Amino acid sequence: GALPPPPVPERERVARLAGGASHVRVDASAIDLEDGPFTLEAWVRANAFQARQGLVCKTESSEYGLFANDGQLSFLAHLDGAYVEPTAEDVRMTPGRWHHVAGVFDGAELRVYLDGALVAREAGAGSRTPNALPLVVGGDVRGDGRPTSPLDGDIDEVRLSTGARYAGDRFRPQRRFVEDANTVLLLHMDAQFGPFLRDKGAAGARLTGGAELASD
Repeated sequence: GALPPPPVPERERVARLAGGASHVRVDASAIDLEDGPFTLEAWVRANAFQARQGLVCKTESSEYGLFANDGQLSFLAHLDGAYVEPTAEDVRMTPGRWHHVAGVFDGAELRVYLDGALVAREAGAGSRTPNALPLVVGGDVRGDGRPTSPLDGDIDEVRLSTGARYAGDRFRPQRRFVEDANTVLLLHMDAQFGPFLRDKGAAGARLTGGAELASD
């Protein structure tokens, strides 16, 4: 039978990740992202950064991901058989602080935004290489679908959209996103049904490996 309606959250919550295998996993079948321009974004608060640090990733010689290696934010998209990877060189994310992170592909270039400021860009075009791997929120994904390069910290408001949501040098990030016609996936991290999140496009999204929803 049909699942009951999602519970109304009593308060704002976030996904709390403890590193290791702790992550939010979204099945590939739940993500219907057409080829072409898209935007990937989230709010992240890391307790510490590693040399290799996945944030929201579907990257395995294909697809896309946001990374924060040593706190340096980068956005990858596999276009026409190779990665384009603009990386913020002059600014680093701060442990213990909430940051808005966003990667934009507009069809001609990739842009990286940190807290609404453009921090890196690189020309890139072509068709995105797809895969059938899950989207890992709080790490990167291996070829066998397991998580790697885990995040130790909190993540919230993960949104994947068609089209380029942000352009120019600066914008003011929303702390809570609103679903619209371009929203493919939106994880508010506020409500769950068993291990499953109850959000836009999250039919296959589940808290895995000790991940939990917690008050901010």
